[in-house]
This record gives sequence, C-alpha cells and structure tokens, in this order.
Amino acid sequence: MPVFAVLCLCFFALGCHKDPPEAILPDDIGFGESVVFLNGEKVDYQPTFGLVKFYNHMMYAFIQQDRDIINTLGFVWLPLKSGEFSLADLTKPNGRQANTSFGQIFDEDVIGYEYKLEDPKDGFLHIEWIDTAKMEVKGRFRAKFCRTTKNGEDDLGLPKRLLFQGVFYEKYEPF
Repeated sequence: MPVFAVLCLCFFALGCHKDPPEAILPDDIGFGESVVFLNGEKVDYQPTFGLVKFYNHMMYAFIQQDRDIINTLGFVWLPLKSGEFSLADLTKPNGRQANTSFGQIFDEDVIGYEYKLEDPKDGFLHIEWIDTAKMEVKGRFRAKFCRTTKNGEDDLGLPKRLLFQGVFYEKYEPF
C-alpha cells in the first residue's frame, strides 16, 4: 500500500508540470509565412490579426479548424506598438501584458477541453515591428497551457499540456 500511495502522490504532484518538447523557431520569415508549433510539431493554425478601432488595441489570433472542432490561441488588448509583452489572463488591459488564452469549441457552440495559462513568466509575445500604413505586423510568441477540464468529452485531439511557439509576419485588418 505505501508504494501505491507514493505513486499516486507523484502522479498528482507532477500534474501539468512536465514540459512538452520545444521547437526551433526560424530566425526570419517572409511575409505571409507565419509558422506555429504545438508541443514541438508544426501545426496548421491560421493567423487572424485585427485592430479594434473603437478601443485602439490589437488582437492576434491563431485558429485551427479540424472537422467540427475549432481551436483558438489568442493575444488581446494590446497597444498598437512594437515591444515585448508579458503574458497574463487579465480581464482588463494594462498595456504591458497580453491577455492570453486558448479555447476549443465543437459543433459550432459546445465548449470542448478547457485550458488555463501556465507559467506566464516563461511565455511572451514580442512584436518586432508594426507598419501602420501597410497594416503589417511581425513578431514571435511562446505560451504554455494546462488542461483544467475535459467537460465530459472523450477525445477532442489535444493533450493535457500545450506549448505554443511561433513566428508571424502578416497583415492586420481594422474591425
């Protein structure tokens, strides 16, 4: 019985703390050649960037649709400027941090697995530059998430731990 108790304790203590594999990001990419890695493997997440004109803030989203499942990585409430932004799961913007989240839905409106931002100090969103005349932005990011619930679903295609890394060079649209 003591061996079983030790194994259970190790399992619960480790929880979300085992790091997924890292990716080696390219140093530079061409316009429209954004690259996103999930747990060290290249994935097909499409960038969708926008300037919310009413609030004058930027939002950066990376979206993957696979059958009826939609996964979305987002960085929002950012000023229209370049720089290094730390990650947070804030509800109110402060101009120095990116409100960072990952969400999954399926069948158009059913919430899939839920994740929380993990180790925000280990992540970042770096906006290398923004050209407001051409409405182009270039940067890189790193964000870790840990699943908090499966919401009763069996297999929605994602592991418990998510490590997103990427580089982007894209246009943004005004909303």
